[in-house]
Amino acid sequence: MTLGNRWRLLTLGLVLAAAALWTAPAGAWLFDAVTPVAHEVRNLFWKAVGITAFFFILAEGILLVAVLKFRAKPGRAPAKWHENLRLELVWTAIPALAMVILSGPAFSTMKYMETIPKSDVQIEVVGHQWFWEYRYPKYGVVFANEPLVLPVGKTIAANVTSIDVIHSWFVPPFGIKMDANPGRINHVWFQVEKVGKYEGQCAELCGVLHGQMFITVNVVTSEEFDRWIEQKKKGV
Repeated sequence: MTLGNRWRLLTLGLVLAAAALWTAPAGAWLFDAVTPVAHEVRNLFWKAVGITAFFFILAEGILLVAVLKFRAKPGRAPAKWHENLRLELVWTAIPALAMVILSGPAFSTMKYMETIPKSDVQIEVVGHQWFWEYRYPKYGVVFANEPLVLPVGKTIAANVTSIDVIHSWFVPPFGIKMDANPGRINHVWFQVEKVGKYEGQCAELCGVLHGQMFITVNVVTSEEFDRWIEQKKKGV
């Protein structure tokens, strides 16, 4: 295979991978962020990509030059090197320093995600084999295996747990992936910026029907949410 054909195959592979990520539901956390948490996670991701991509491109570029320039040719043996302590120290220290620099934004994002602000609506998310139960303690509303309904622009605090095995409540556009553990309550928050229907799925292998444990969240206006709550109270 010629070098030109290899580059064409590599380019095609990258294009297909990017297209798959763009269209996949899990790619929504990166391309369709709709909460402050998702924006923070996305920004951190691009910072990490920028820093690590520099070293990846540099290393692969040097490797490509070495392969092309110093490879074996008719009448000439390939060039050989063995050990270079100074170079090894440099290419260990610089990436390590980059990771130290990146740790600042990483810890800041983690703190932002884990600090639950004063909420407008509190919900409880309970994982079952193999469906989700939702509770609104303030309104006395409890239901299961139905779409979760939330008001747009309101701060939502969610307590996440399970009654049987470990599940994981994952809604990519929200930037949220929280484990639901039996006997333990995990806390998460989000504030959805746009009205719409958002989908996710259990992200922890939890049994034979794990692949069918879907999540649907309907984000509506405050007026629509109030009407929905009243209907739920009446058992509608």
